[in-house]
Amino acid sequence: MDLFLENYLSKIFLMLSIIIVAYKPEIKRLKNILTLINKKIKIILINNSESSDLNKIKFKNNIKIIKSKNNGNGAAINLGLKNVKTKYAMYLDIDVEFRKNFVGNITNLANKINNFGILVPNHGNLKSTKDKIEKYDGEGSIMFFNLNVLKKKNLFDENYFLYFEEQDLFYFCKKNSIKVFFLPRIQIKHFRASSVSYAKKNLTYLRSWHYAWSMFFFYKKNFNYFTAIKKTFLIFFKDLLMVIFYLISFDIESLKIRFFRLYGFISSMLGFKSFLRP
Repeated sequence: MDLFLENYLSKIFLMLSIIIVAYKPEIKRLKNILTLINKKIKIILINNSESSDLNKIKFKNNIKIIKSKNNGNGAAINLGLKNVKTKYAMYLDIDVEFRKNFVGNITNLANKINNFGILVPNHGNLKSTKDKIEKYDGEGSIMFFNLNVLKKKNLFDENYFLYFEEQDLFYFCKKNSIKVFFLPRIQIKHFRASSVSYAKKNLTYLRSWHYAWSMFFFYKKNFNYFTAIKKTFLIFFKDLLMVIFYLISFDIESLKIRFFRLYGFISSMLGFKSFLRP
């Protein structure tokens, strides 16, 4: 590497902290992520697992591990942000894949964009020749935060346990004229729902419940109850029909998934908190 470039990257890496949330993670995936991050960048690893194989990993000195109760992904990111002392912070899902120069590229680009709040790389779902697109409201398996603009460390609504917490944050930014940019040219791969190592069938039910609960809660919180009903009615009605169909056809596995979706919707409609836990 060119000496000038190496010195430049060393300086910008000192401006960044990376937050990773681990709940009984696939150890191989976690190790792969850690090898792709320069050792000069501080990593804050939130361990949401009461027991896991994390003690089998020999962590480098740039990694700080914080043990926490499993209060949800957003709550864990908030905890990580409270321990950040740098200008920039980046959240990484464990189930993502990117090239080794990714962190340097996105940090370098951040230094060239004025007054942004959040940068989100391309998850492979959009082709564009532009360097950046404003007003993004999609998924956020990787989010790059400008803490000087966001001005607070408690970014995520901790009522969400899973799903829609990033859409809720993006909507908050939109209401408060904070710029969220999507970066089409900086690409990653997201292997959705593959970061946890155990009881994947039970987690499918859990994810189904939380997806439905969080969807209804998002619309109710940011708009009103009537809008939440309007936005989710067709999905709810389809799930109800599919429950009847799977019951008649004795497809028990598919029946359970749809049942948990309905259970999540109804719980959120009735105003219950997000209570289902692994």
